[in-house]
Amino acid sequence: MKYCWLLLILLLLVACTGVSAEAQATTMAMAVELTLQAAHRETLTAQPTEALVVTTEAAETASSTPEPTATNLPTATYTVTPYPIPDWPLLRHGDSGPEVFAIQHLLRFHGYDVTVDGQFGPQTRVRVIAFQNAKNLGADGIVGPQTWQALIQGASSDQGDTGQAVRALQRLLNKFGYNLNVDAAFGPATRSALVSFQSSYGLTADGVAGPDTWKALVAIVP
Repeated sequence: MKYCWLLLILLLLVACTGVSAEAQATTMAMAVELTLQAAHRETLTAQPTEALVVTTEAAETASSTPEPTATNLPTATYTVTPYPIPDWPLLRHGDSGPEVFAIQHLLRFHGYDVTVDGQFGPQTRVRVIAFQNAKNLGADGIVGPQTWQALIQGASSDQGDTGQAVRALQRLLNKFGYNLNVDAAFGPATRSALVSFQSSYGLTADGVAGPDTWKALVAIVP
């Protein structure tokens, strides 16, 4: 708007000076040209200022935006569920298998002379009844929970042990596919198999055949 006023003033000055028409036309043309150039320069000068304002506002907006904060993800936890150990099985005349082998080895561990053949025959039954009488148990010739617990008394085995209890342990571990030599010697191979078994069934993996391990070995059917 100020350039319009400037142009009007120049036109009035030219009109009042009494110069020729040609000089007035030349002067007016020069005034218009100068006015346009001045207006153009002002426009160019104003543009960087506006861009600077926009840039500054954008920078302020960016700086005011809160940075994302790291979120700690929950840590996964795993719980080992103990294997449900069944109750002691009932073994009687006519049965056979690793559990009968274990009964015969444990009877020999307690001093009873019995043939170890894995068959619960008449001789094994007689020896079981004798053992039950000696322990004040019901002498029915059936190996149930009370008789099993009496048979494993004192039979806790650890590396370095030898004897019939170790043979019973090795027979039962072989039921789970460990393929041990039944040599009555509790060596590294027997211990390794026992620790593996204990870990697999949620028992304390200490390599010692205690009551819980004996029960698991006898009662679990692989």
